[in-house]
Amino acid sequence: MQFGTTRELWRYPVSSLTGEQLETVELDDAGVAGDRKWGLFDAESNVVAAPETERRWRPVPGLRARAAADGPEISGDGDTWHSLPSPTADTIASGHLEFPVRFQPFGETGASPRYVRDPLHILTTSSLARLRALLPAALIDVRRFRPNILVDTDTDDVDFVEQRLIGRRLRIGETLVEITEPCSRCAFTALQQPGIPFDKDVLHTIARHGGGGFGVLAKVVTPGRITCGDTVIVD
Repeated sequence: MQFGTTRELWRYPVSSLTGEQLETVELDDAGVAGDRKWGLFDAESNVVAAPETERRWRPVPGLRARAAADGPEISGDGDTWHSLPSPTADTIASGHLEFPVRFQPFGETGASPRYVRDPLHILTTSSLARLRALLPAALIDVRRFRPNILVDTDTDDVDFVEQRLIGRRLRIGETLVEITEPCSRCAFTALQQPGIPFDKDVLHTIARHGGGGFGVLAKVVTPGRITCGDTVIVD
């Protein structure tokens, strides 16, 4: 059964930073290749950034991350980019947050990635439409919710339709993924980001109407390539 088509594809090279929108992504066993492999850490305590729980980390989404040929890069303004790891990148982030921090790959710190459940996050245009209907005055931007894949659904159903697919498999491009659970939401969805204002009502509305979940998590069954416009089929 055809479910929709891929409308947007996203990768977040550094956890909690704003990510990059792509035309094509490669899925491996751990999700989108290069996704959330790095973290931003307190330079003194080595605690990873947690914008959803600690006020001092709230400005983190104002930093941007992208993948380059030689590894991830970060930017404070979207114009000038700095390679990781580097003292310059750490200095930029420390100035942005007003306390000393450093970028490190999760595999080198002994710290676990912030998202230890199934790593692929899928959201639909139907769910976005449902949330906009519930909150007509809010800015419901896909960037608030940080999906890897935004699916443009084939129906006009304004509902949290992907939650009906828990336990089902989707064929997307060359890949096969299995939907495992709703994506539980935290205060990150309310945070200010570039071009997106702080809005606590977004999280409250999801909690009231979506059971706390918005979008779904999935695991990769068959790795491969996904491109914008690929058909999404419920297997």
